[in-house]
Amino acid sequence: MITLNLTAQNKQEELILAYLQENASEPLANKINNGTPFEKDGHPLLNKKTLSGFMQYACEEARKLAEKGANSACVDDATVYGWAIHYFEEESIEETLYTIDGEEYKPAPKKVVQSKPVVTKKQPPKEQSLQFSLFDKFDENDVKEPPNEPLTAESVKNDEVLKENETPIITHVEPLKEEPKGNRIYQDYKLYQSERPTAVVALRLGDFYEVFGDNAVMIGNEMELTITSRDVGLKERVPMIGFPYHAAENYFAKIVKKHDLYIIENEHDTQFIPSLLHIDNRLIDEDTGEILSEEEMREFDGDIYEPQDIDEHEITEKQTIQNEIFALFGNKVEVK
Repeated sequence: MITLNLTAQNKQEELILAYLQENASEPLANKINNGTPFEKDGHPLLNKKTLSGFMQYACEEARKLAEKGANSACVDDATVYGWAIHYFEEESIEETLYTIDGEEYKPAPKKVVQSKPVVTKKQPPKEQSLQFSLFDKFDENDVKEPPNEPLTAESVKNDEVLKENETPIITHVEPLKEEPKGNRIYQDYKLYQSERPTAVVALRLGDFYEVFGDNAVMIGNEMELTITSRDVGLKERVPMIGFPYHAAENYFAKIVKKHDLYIIENEHDTQFIPSLLHIDNRLIDEDTGEILSEEEMREFDGDIYEPQDIDEHEITEKQTIQNEIFALFGNKVEVK
């Protein structure tokens, strides 16, 4: 049996010591009795282990096997003996360290490095220059920020007035959208209308004469014609009336009874006919509205109206009779 330089202090340590003495090899016994070389803090030392040191190591290993939250664990003898062999065999496990002289090694206390106080050197006063600026007249304490006054209804109103008077910064200018002027036909029609503002413009388009706009509505209502509309390239359709060219003379004759007429065959062939309301002492065919001379009208049997001499005495007598009739019926006579 190998003798080991270990001292048991209780029953558990005695069991471990007995197991080591029976099973330890010569190299292991040499490590237990003489210790193992160990270096720490740059010093060569000897690491000597004891049974009490092993018992602490065994408790730590047992805790690792215990269930989570448990205070104890059941470990079989073979496992504990295996921990004992490993504890004394493993040179990296540190316990009590000794110097070469046999004294217990105690590491020197770490020096606390005190930071040196920072010494600020006083800057030498700047040499005053003979040059000075306008800002040298002001002290930093003289510049005061405006006080933070509480918001009031009057101050808010004043801010709004200032904002209204501020010139807005234009960042984007959208191009003006031009109003549509209509297609070529409508533009030509407006041009002819501007030449004769008081006339009804009748524009020849193919086999029809057409009148546009407000004049179309007016003539259509007067002559009981169907008022339609035409798409001329504007946002909305334009009112329009039309009549065939082979019957245009009849329509023209009715128009000139009340309105001036501007007939447009094409850009080179135009004709302006003034209204008959502007003509005095002229003879008119009531059916066609044609203006004829007195000699031409005498060839016809009728439809001729000529002014005759009026007897003023006869007019006075008729007026007297009319007044008597009105007086007889209390001025309630309707004359048709």
